Amino acid sequence: MAGLFRHYRHCIRLPNAAPTLARVAVALPRAIAIVLASTLSVPLVAADALTEEQVDAVASQTTVVIGQGLQKGDIEAQREWNPGSGAIVARSGDRYYVLTALHVVRTRDTVYGVRTSDGEVHLVDDVNTDRNIYPLGREAGEFGETIDGLDLAVVEFESDRDYPIAVMGDSQAMTPGESIFVSGWPSPEDFDARRERVTETGALTAVFPPADDGGYSLLYSNATRRGMSGGPVFNGDGELIGVHGRGRAQEQAYCLDPELSTDNSCGIQTIHFVDRAFAQGLVLTFAQPPVDPQTIALGLAAREEADTIEDIYALFTFDLGTLLRDGPSGGCGSMLLGDGCDEF
Repeated sequence: MAGLFRHYRHCIRLPNAAPTLARVAVALPRAIAIVLASTLSVPLVAADALTEEQVDAVASQTTVVIGQGLQKGDIEAQREWNPGSGAIVARSGDRYYVLTALHVVRTRDTVYGVRTSDGEVHLVDDVNTDRNIYPLGREAGEFGETIDGLDLAVVEFESDRDYPIAVMGDSQAMTPGESIFVSGWPSPEDFDARRERVTETGALTAVFPPADDGGYSLLYSNATRRGMSGGPVFNGDGELIGVHGRGRAQEQAYCLDPELSTDNSCGIQTIHFVDRAFAQGLVLTFAQPPVDPQTIALGLAAREEADTIEDIYALFTFDLGTLLRDGPSGGCGSMLLGDGCDEF
């Protein structure tokens, strides 16, 4: 992991650098002034690689569903609805930060829901405030055919519950052929209301420089499906090394390399996310390796609850008119299926 911490060195601010960060926060009012912990250190002894089941347990606890709120009674919208996936990567108090693909949250001025591993849906109000979604790129073209910058966004939600944070890993230390695990919530072709999270196993194929279109740079053999966009990409130690964004090539549409993309999906390295976020004033505290054994144990024990949604349409159907009219900035925080929102 030494390479990872060399790469992050310019992001680390020791106590005597705190005034500099304070000035950055003033200069960039939309920035999140969360100081990177100065306690980051390279473990003296490398942790043993996790089993596939253990990596899946980590994925189960840190992977979320992200989707626009559905209006009650609008059945037709369900067939046009296209939720994505994401991973919890940071926390500050009651504020959590989810890393996902930009195209998952491309529609702005609306309400999103973030479904966490305990089955709770947290509201993200992008109508009354624009401070809950932080894009790290910009769609270009009439229909957003390409992306300038990174096809990434950070989504913020609030909760007083404790959720595991994905541990940041080092993709630059990997070599082709090493195990890769992509977690996400695929959408069934028949629009069935029942959804299950999956972890697709595969191997790293190649690492490229970031592409001009979206910053894609990872190719891996994992078979991915619609709905897994924005989902976390883990290495064999259960560490987050990328964000999945595009599946295998279809006709003339490909990612990075036309031949390799025929049998490979592609993603964006998290090291490039760190660079871009820091440049935009988005400074987050990341969990350091190794993965917490408690996260693995919780993931193994709570997998059924975490990985199954019996009716995703009911889970993401809100009274949007009430939310937008009466809800405070950021919404009421969260809703459970069948629960009301006391603040409305």
